[in-house]
Amino acid sequence: MKDGMIECSVCHSKLVSPNTKAVSKAYDKYRSKISSKQRALNILLVVGDCILVGLQPILVFMSKVDGSFKFSPISVNFLTEAAKLLFAIVMLLLQARRQKVGEKPLLSVSSFVQAARNNVLLAVPALLYAINNYLKFTMQDYVMLILDSQQATPEKKFT
Repeated sequence: MKDGMIECSVCHSKLVSPNTKAVSKAYDKYRSKISSKQRALNILLVVGDCILVGLQPILVFMSKVDGSFKFSPISVNFLTEAAKLLFAIVMLLLQARRQKVGEKPLLSVSSFVQAARNNVLLAVPALLYAINNYLKFTMQDYVMLILDSQQATPEKKFT
């Protein structure tokens, strides 16, 4: 081993010696520092998400008029997912505008196909999440029907 290089005994090519102290960047204490603005934005996004997820059942209940929804829950879920897709596309376009010369283009077909292959399994939790959101509407509608029918029938007293 000379100057941090190792020579292959088969093809005699020179390779950089692997560093035994290599650490993943995620755990590297010397990694680049995140700015306070970025840290505050991350905290704000997480807290906002927690608040909105916690308020979702309450907001769904409050959106009822006379015990039923005046809109289609399936349409709401579809429009929500479409809004998420639109947001992701806008973020991709903003990221592509700030791309440096020499970097792999974000908007090329090959990049898109590679990203789709890498993230194809994310479709499963996304589908489950959409089904979960629809079930929240349906279950609240169903529970209200049961409660309304129980109130309409007189109670029987056992003696």
